[in-house]
Amino acid sequence: MGQQSSPDVSLVLVVLQVTADILEALGYRVLKARTGLEAVHQLERNSEISVLFTDVRVPDIAGEGLAGIATTWRPDIRVVLTSGFGRPHGDSEFLPKPYRATDLIFPPQPLQTSRS
Repeated sequence: MGQQSSPDVSLVLVVLQVTADILEALGYRVLKARTGLEAVHQLERNSEISVLFTDVRVPDIAGEGLAGIATTWRPDIRVVLTSGFGRPHGDSEFLPKPYRATDLIFPPQPLQTSRS
């Protein structure tokens, strides 16, 4: 796989270790968090994060709650949730498990989602 990365996606916060390794191999800069609370701390400390990629089920703060915190603090952040247990409620982008490495190549512009 070649080093592919979008110039518009500068830094991805990932709450999944294996996925972080794949994204790094694809050429993305990656911050890692093992729990929702660690991810919140990363969001507080690093304003360069442009994408939050998290499982729906993470310790401390579930992925949907983490998505809510992230978008409240940064309305322009792109949130992508993943799960092997079905699509969560809400309007975040969703990538069902299992997924392929090529599914993790984020398009340059966030997908438009409806917000109510």
